[in-house]
Amino acid sequence: MDKRGQITVFVILGIVIVAIIVLLFAFRKDIIPTSSQTGINSEMKAAKQMITDCLEKSATAPVEKIAMQGGYLSPAPSTFRLWNDTQISYLCFNQADKVTCTNRLLTLRKMEDQLSAAVEESLKTCVDLTDIKGVDIIAQKDFKVTTRILPYQVLFDLDYPITVQSKVSDAKATEKKFSFIMDAPLGDLYDAAQDILDQETEIGTFDQLTYMLVKLGKHTIYVVKPYPDKIYRLKLRENPFMFQFAVQGEPS
Repeated sequence: MDKRGQITVFVILGIVIVAIIVLLFAFRKDIIPTSSQTGINSEMKAAKQMITDCLEKSATAPVEKIAMQGGYLSPAPSTFRLWNDTQISYLCFNQADKVTCTNRLLTLRKMEDQLSAAVEESLKTCVDLTDIKGVDIIAQKDFKVTTRILPYQVLFDLDYPITVQSKVSDAKATEKKFSFIMDAPLGDLYDAAQDILDQETEIGTFDQLTYMLVKLGKHTIYVVKPYPDKIYRLKLRENPFMFQFAVQGEPS
């Protein structure tokens, strides 16, 4: 074999060796299962990050949506006013031949339950632990989310026990709970909405200027009147997060 042929063989051999090394590195977790506790802890960290990211992704949009729709994620027919392509829930229903209305009695608990159900449903398609290789993962099938609406934050607690364990040793790690805190003044704006509804149910109107002065400019309140209804839009002065709801009017 001449020198040129020998060089060609060595080049091909070198390429094959490099390819093998690259493949071993890329699929090392499938070929060599994680066995040390340190390695298991690292895989658990990755699983925890994935679940926490999914929890945040699954929770953010429903919080914004429930605020823009007046406390309901899926308003029933005839319980909302369609305005600017948004279904804005009536939180006070018209009383025939009266200027006052009937409070629908939306509660924080009702909003919390809706948010929990929406997040649980979204997590089903978001969390995919099959991306974590080289270990056995034991996780329950169902997601259990508890939501708490505070004045300036919405807290999501996920009860989802998961165990990551080695395929070849006794090393394992377990996490049971995950959480996400969203900075959003949903609870505070809900309280302000209840103040408005108190006046609407008692006297049939609301003095927004006086209210804002009493609250020392804490809130900004807009009122629009698409006939025959009223839509209240509330926000903190220095925060773009908005809660809006409708008061049903009576056509003349």
